[in-house]
Amino acid sequence: MIGFLLLIILVQPSLAKENWPLTVKVLSTKNVEDPHGTFHLSFSSSSAGFGGTSGHAGWVHRVHEHVFVEADNGNSYELQPKNPKDMLLPGTYQAKIEKRDMMVCENKDNGNCRDVKFYVIEAVPTVKETESNAETEEPTPDPTAVKHLPIPSMQPTASQASVIVDSNPAGADIEIDAAFVGNTPSTVSVALGNHQIVVKKKGFSDWTKTLKVTGGAIHLNAELEQVSTQTPVPVPPPPPPPSN
Repeated sequence: MIGFLLLIILVQPSLAKENWPLTVKVLSTKNVEDPHGTFHLSFSSSSAGFGGTSGHAGWVHRVHEHVFVEADNGNSYELQPKNPKDMLLPGTYQAKIEKRDMMVCENKDNGNCRDVKFYVIEAVPTVKETESNAETEEPTPDPTAVKHLPIPSMQPTASQASVIVDSNPAGADIEIDAAFVGNTPSTVSVALGNHQIVVKKKGFSDWTKTLKVTGGAIHLNAELEQVSTQTPVPVPPPPPPPSN
């Protein structure tokens, strides 16, 4: 007798595993209202009305508890119980897929299963945290890769000098040897030698300077003279001389 009971105890887990091949873990639950609703029609006894009965009808919106579980087959599921009174508490359960439904084994006190049937609302592959981290993880530096050196600053060399150009008013164009190099105030590196510097601004006369650059830093301040926009008044011709 004892040997028979031991055989039942040893065989029962294997049979349960065959009947319930999936292991699911409840991640969370959420109350979801049915957007379509259910048409409900009911009758009740009454002394008024034809036949002594009266009735009413209307749409009833029910709230279902959706369960989000992760299965050991690599998928995660959103489930809705077929019976609105059924629910799953957080924990791990054995389950199986039947067509488009999922049966979950809810353990009872006597060790047996209570079959709870769910609609499979959605099924998606489970994304592990390590997989998501692998996508955002920075690649390992390649020691054989070509390294780009930083661009050197534009400082004048031994064969160049700095020309600092200011103007009053500021914001004028700077031309050196007929080439535009920036707006005032600016510091420009030029080669040693003779250069022609022109400062231009609309509404003002051009400021021109020819200088010989020998090195170091040269500071120029262009005082711009505003051009008169007044139209000259014509001078009437002198009257003709009187005739004799």
